Amino acid sequence: MHRTVLEKNQVIKTRVYLNCKSLNTIHVFLILHDYMNIFVEERSGEDQYLKNTDSVQSILVSNEEVRVGRRHVCISCQKEGVVCTYQVAVSSSASDRYHIRYHIVTAYRISSFESVPVMHGRVKVRTTAEQEELKKIEKARKVVQYKSGINLIFNKRKQGIWDDEILLVSEQMILKNSDIYTLWNIRREAFGAIKWNEEERIEQLKKELVLTEQCLRENPKSYSVWHQRCWVNDHLPEPDWGTELSLCTKCLNLDERNFHCWDYRQYVVKKAGIPDDEEFKFSTIKIESNFSNYSSWHYRSLILPKMFPDKSEELPIDEKKHAEELDLVMNATFTDPNDTSAWFYQRWLLSSTQKPRQTLWRIKLANHRVVIVFNKAVSLNKANILVEVNNEQLNTEFKSYGDKKFSPLWIARLPQDSMNEPKRHSIVKVIHDGISYLLEWFPEEEGWLYKSELPRDRKRNVKQLQIQLDNYKQLAQIEPNNKWALLTGIILMKNIDPIKFHKTILTDLDALVRIDKLRATYYRDLSSKYTIDFTLENLCVNQSDSWTSSSLDLSCMNLTTLYREEYFSFAEEIHLGGNQLGDSLHQLCTFQSCVKLSLSSNGISSLRQFPRLESLRFLSLRNNEISSIEEVLDLVKNNNLTDLDIRDNPVFESSELLPQLANISPMLKVYVNEESNHESTLTNPPIDLESTFDQ
Repeated sequence: MHRTVLEKNQVIKTRVYLNCKSLNTIHVFLILHDYMNIFVEERSGEDQYLKNTDSVQSILVSNEEVRVGRRHVCISCQKEGVVCTYQVAVSSSASDRYHIRYHIVTAYRISSFESVPVMHGRVKVRTTAEQEELKKIEKARKVVQYKSGINLIFNKRKQGIWDDEILLVSEQMILKNSDIYTLWNIRREAFGAIKWNEEERIEQLKKELVLTEQCLRENPKSYSVWHQRCWVNDHLPEPDWGTELSLCTKCLNLDERNFHCWDYRQYVVKKAGIPDDEEFKFSTIKIESNFSNYSSWHYRSLILPKMFPDKSEELPIDEKKHAEELDLVMNATFTDPNDTSAWFYQRWLLSSTQKPRQTLWRIKLANHRVVIVFNKAVSLNKANILVEVNNEQLNTEFKSYGDKKFSPLWIARLPQDSMNEPKRHSIVKVIHDGISYLLEWFPEEEGWLYKSELPRDRKRNVKQLQIQLDNYKQLAQIEPNNKWALLTGIILMKNIDPIKFHKTILTDLDALVRIDKLRATYYRDLSSKYTIDFTLENLCVNQSDSWTSSSLDLSCMNLTTLYREEYFSFAEEIHLGGNQLGDSLHQLCTFQSCVKLSLSSNGISSLRQFPRLESLRFLSLRNNEISSIEEVLDLVKNNNLTDLDIRDNPVFESSELLPQLANISPMLKVYVNEESNHESTLTNPPIDLESTFDQ
């Protein structure tokens, strides 16, 4: 077969033949435009390569031009009174093989112009009413047989009668419906109960392999059958792993997306000790044969880290191989930008595996309280955490909010009359998992602190990522409504320089909200995540540390959710006004050091998820949609507030609110609307909480 390297966007000729056997089979011949008479390669819809053109018993239906790497060629064909429109895509690979993928876009009957159903790129044949009636009769007959067989098997099982009949009947039923996992369970019980000698047992297990293979011919995607085959091989003294691997190859040739078979292949490869490089070659062949194969991409992601591990553990695989895989997957995404398989694999390649260099981020001991923030959720107990003052251990019990077993934030109270209460010149240590952290006295904080830097990703493969970004910007221009091109560009910009590309990232996320409305909430949350990342990154770059214990301004950023909120645990004043955090109040639970909190104009309609914040004194809920008096009262009961602003909320229109607040907390100051007819019944005059934040 002649091989010639095709460049991307090179124009070639295609001749499309419609096979006489079925509407669902076409043959595509590639003819190079420079060599009109040279046959390059041919491919059929059934994944069969034709050996020569003489064997084709078809009629020529189209003679079109197509560009390599593009997918905009549609060809209409007529057969059996039906006109089908096929969409054809052509791509080339590193091995100089040319791949033709096609599927039926639309189909209709010429006689009536009636639309013909198309499913998964194939014509769906409708059944007649007579066929439907016959099916109902056959189904009823099968139900009677099923009930009779099930009753017999269950009765024998209940009576402990394990014989050949129970195996025979269950086999007959399984051959008709292999997905009845209960029958497979009973067969395994029978294998354990029937008294066979070793030779008979091995023979029965081999018969079971034959049975599972028969079932796989009819139902190759049955969980139960594949599981039974694993069980049989686990109980055979010498399984034939070569045969099992051949079975996997046959099944994947028939359906390369059969993830059940891919899982079974992993099992066989592990048991047989097959080298990773052989499986890597196998996955490469499957991917080159069809880019639209999520299972083969996933299988590849399991093999590569073992073959090409990244010593720094910052990338999924070695940097050089990482660049090669990015090029491979880019070819796949350009061939069919709307196919999700390659995009998911690319997301894995672009994911960061970096771990924080240090588990513990910050410790603060002040006002008889120890607050510890970790870079990840951890579990603390008296065995792995100690607090020492002048080499004497304090009696402390750390708790997480909501008594979670794993949390990034832990707080312990020191006894008020503790004899070991630290003084200014005391030596204060916290020991976690055998590592000692020495705290220093900070007069401005009036307490002891341990500080480490915020974890930041180290940039790797930036040059390669920039090349990828430039290519995907071009793809986004060619395919302006393709969400994957935009989303990949966003991830690439985040990995290259999140500060430099921040505005572009937010602009592209807004575009995704318009393009992919079904996932608009996800994109808004992602925008919030990147905005908070950008804020923290800026603070790190500017080497500003005051925000950790004083004021943090995240207002008017269109936040829909909070991210890395544990790093706000020491801030005493937090501005979150002008966002959309109505559904994220539960995330405020890490604000245990916050004294002043603004949540004005956040679209809050319910306060049920508002956590208990022990340091909170000033709270602004102005200009929201709160209507429940009970929820406001519960918030005041659970928090030791001194000032509350609930102006411009429906609940404030109720004349019952202020008297009930006065009964619960007589010293509470509530801001009253100037135009309101209600008079505050509280003993202290109301104040403007927003002005309090500005002071």
